[in-house]
Amino acid sequence: MGRAEIGSTKHLANQMKSKGLQRLRWWCEICAKQCRDANGFKCHTQSESHVRQMGVVGENPQKYIQGFSTDFQRDFVALLRTAHGEKYISSNRFYNEYIRDKEHVHMNATKWASLTEFVKHLGREGIVNVKEDEKDGLCIAWRDTSAAAVQRREEIRELELAEARGGAGEEKMLKKMARRAQEQAGEKERVLEARKAAQELKGGQKEQKDSVSPLAEEKEVSAEEKEAPTNGEKVEEAPKVEAAPVKVSFGLKAKSAPAKPGLGQMKSQSVFKRARAENGEEKPKKKVKL
Repeated sequence: MGRAEIGSTKHLANQMKSKGLQRLRWWCEICAKQCRDANGFKCHTQSESHVRQMGVVGENPQKYIQGFSTDFQRDFVALLRTAHGEKYISSNRFYNEYIRDKEHVHMNATKWASLTEFVKHLGREGIVNVKEDEKDGLCIAWRDTSAAAVQRREEIRELELAEARGGAGEEKMLKKMARRAQEQAGEKERVLEARKAAQELKGGQKEQKDSVSPLAEEKEVSAEEKEAPTNGEKVEEAPKVEAAPVKVSFGLKAKSAPAKPGLGQMKSQSVFKRARAENGEEKPKKKVKL
């Protein structure tokens, strides 16, 4: 039975059936042909076109495998960059998004045997960032290696370091202030305790003074007076100081101290009296009025 003519009803039906994804085991990467069942794939492998293509590939298989691997990696990373950017996504989930395209390069034609090996290769090359999650397994995120992105990362890192240093300085300052406040509070407590102790001491002394009666005070004084040497010791008495004689005057007028003669002044005493005093005669005594 020959193939259906293009534009016929049979051809349109076959096109509608071939839409969507089919089994990977029935895909021929060399011929870029998808078969719907095992019988169709067997017929395709026995066809003349497929045998001719396999002869060409057999001459240099490494060249074709390397080409398929390069195309697969390019399309995979391009879709990751445009669809998710630098956000992390599960590698299995993203691979399902990638194979939705019917014309994509299949992994069985590349040099990587599994998706895990391919993700590890991208991580070693620095193309994507890889991390392992307990729930989603390996997660990948595109890594922007452009000059602008590198400069932006450096600026962000510097800002984070500056914030960290500022936070450390603020923490030191807060700790210093807290320590100073504690020291001041301790000093205030010590001062208050000292004042309280002094007040309690004064109060105790005052209570002791108030509790002593006047009779007890008299007894203490008499006991001190009675304490005297009984062994025949002589007690030296302090010498008595004689009081100076007091002159009593019953005159009405207060005596004024005689003024000393100054320069150019004459004494009030007469010449005759002064001469008599100089000859050795006694001066007349003044009479005291009673």
